[in-house]
Amino acid sequence: MGNAATRREAARARNELIRAKAAVCAGPAAGAPRFVADVMLGRLAKWLRIAGFDVLYSNRFSDDELVRISRLQDRVLLSRDTRLLVRREVKNFIFLESQDPLTQFRHVIESTGLSALPALLTRCLSCNRILVPTEREKVRDAIPPFVYSTHARYKSCPGCGKIFWAGTHRDAAVRTLRDLLGGIADIRA
Repeated sequence: MGNAATRREAARARNELIRAKAAVCAGPAAGAPRFVADVMLGRLAKWLRIAGFDVLYSNRFSDDELVRISRLQDRVLLSRDTRLLVRREVKNFIFLESQDPLTQFRHVIESTGLSALPALLTRCLSCNRILVPTEREKVRDAIPPFVYSTHARYKSCPGCGKIFWAGTHRDAAVRTLRDLLGGIADIRA
């Protein structure tokens, strides 16, 4: 058996082990779960934040840090990394086999058993903090003049300072989530 065949066999064995382990760990969470996502899942982390989930993500987290954060903060570890998920200390996780972030998102929702998304567009997409309503006049110099003249309500991130408003991207995100979840979860926009 060559190296490639040996690697494929080892990967197949890890996948089987992870699926068996996931079946034991499976079950819907009480309330909205909190997540920590590995380096391969940045786009998924953004979609989960759009939906209102608390998702820690950094492309600098090591595997050891991911496991530690998951355990200490009672967060569901989201990963595609079979070598990470076979570790004995990994208990609460969702194994994502798809490379597509929207397919991954649907898998997370199905795995958690949620019937509604937490709170659409209430988290910073960059740093995960809860957005706070911000007075229109306070953002005047920080946003394009057209946006200021066409929008009355704004939110800002107390962590990174980014400013958010309900532009066309909001409608597109809501439409995408409604199409994707098609009846498995309520979307309150």
